[in-house]
Amino acid sequence: MADFATIHSRLGTVFDREVVFITGATRWGSAWLMAALDGHPEAVRKGEGHFSDTLFPMMLKSFDRYNGQVEVQNRRLTLAGFPESKAGFTYDDVDYLLAAATGLMMDRWMRGTTAKVIGDKTPEHVLALDLLHRAIPHAKVIHVVRDGRDEAVSAWEFNTRISGGDFQKRFPTFADFAEYFSKNWAKSVGAARRFGRQNRDHYFQLFAEDLGKQPEKPLRRLCRFLGLDESADVLRHMANHADDVVRPDVKNGIWRERFDDAALRAFRRQSGELLKLLDYPE
Repeated sequence: MADFATIHSRLGTVFDREVVFITGATRWGSAWLMAALDGHPEAVRKGEGHFSDTLFPMMLKSFDRYNGQVEVQNRRLTLAGFPESKAGFTYDDVDYLLAAATGLMMDRWMRGTTAKVIGDKTPEHVLALDLLHRAIPHAKVIHVVRDGRDEAVSAWEFNTRISGGDFQKRFPTFADFAEYFSKNWAKSVGAARRFGRQNRDHYFQLFAEDLGKQPEKPLRRLCRFLGLDESADVLRHMANHADDVVRPDVKNGIWRERFDDAALRAFRRQSGELLKLLDYPE
């Protein structure tokens, strides 16, 4: 039988650390940042855990089914004149179990280290930050934002290469894809920014474009947010480590080379206001 006290102690060690979730850009930014953070001597990052988009929904579905079966059994017991069962999970129980599952995974990642920060990078977390925050209230979110038009071009080229033609059947023109993509971009960026407004002490927004110019500057702000050493040597090592692991293969402003008038109109229909809000150039 597992030693509960030992496991619980390990979970306590994990949650005594600064827990960080990196989310955001689908085609560049978050992976580079994850590698940079892993290059800091006081941090360890792994990924992708897919807690909020895969693990949590599976667990929640199981708990709902179990509670539903308990309710059915309680009706039968009541009709038979017996006391109801006290089985079933409360909301607090479920939040604890979600946190425990996350902590067990992170315990494996940080075992053998003395890291102050433990991080996960999963882009899909961007649409479920409230659920993550509910399970792990002290966790911090690093949201990487990239110009959605550049993301759309990168996503189009990536999917065209790997789809074998199915992708282009769904989206005959780039303008078709641009409108579809811009809607999802606005939804994900908007959701993360709403979370940030409601949880200012737990949210850090970072622009992918800044990482490609002078990465030490945004990395210094990030280290300050996380309470990490921000000395020049450490920042330089973080940037060099990220470049060695994830070499970016795109440039800023590539949308100008791919977007025609139809694609621009389609993108602006869904995301024009957000582009202005984020101060991206026309």
